[in-house]
Amino acid sequence: MNSRQNIRPRFAPMASIFDAGPPRVVPQAGPVETWTPKAVGEAMIAALRWAQWAAGRVGPGGMKTVALPFVASMDEHLRSGWGLPEIAVGSEGGPQSYRVMPGPAEVARHEAALEWPTVYLVPEHEGSAKLLGLWLGCKVGRRSFDQAVKARGTIARATAYRMRDRALSIISQGLDRDGVPL
Repeated sequence: MNSRQNIRPRFAPMASIFDAGPPRVVPQAGPVETWTPKAVGEAMIAALRWAQWAAGRVGPGGMKTVALPFVASMDEHLRSGWGLPEIAVGSEGGPQSYRVMPGPAEVARHEAALEWPTVYLVPEHEGSAKLLGLWLGCKVGRRSFDQAVKARGTIARATAYRMRDRALSIISQGLDRDGVPL
């Protein structure tokens, strides 16, 4: 039986929509997470900042221990009979902030990020690896990369940025190729 016979006359022009069958639904591909040079740089900077915080300087002058501070809650203070808690004051005069230690998965991720230059750059792109290391050291140490390149005196500023970008790009392509999750 034809489907148009069962449709009221005023809706007949719209019946052609239903004769074509169900509409085709093309699945939309969600955003594919790929490594970008910017994401690689951010991950490496975070890894170096973690390494600097966790290990500190090496040597007799840089001995450092990482101990979590004990911060009692209000209930613990009152239950123990300590009275009202006092807030430790940092060097700026405000409450002292504490940094939370990262979990094992994040530590493993930071350790892997520290090895990316040796895995993906050395020995084929040794110059780019050195300039990437210089850039990362400047970012973590809050120094100017331009001044560091100028102090070296062996390479032009634009070339240094190109080599840094090439190093980050090579690492991002290698991470995508190896299937490392973002």
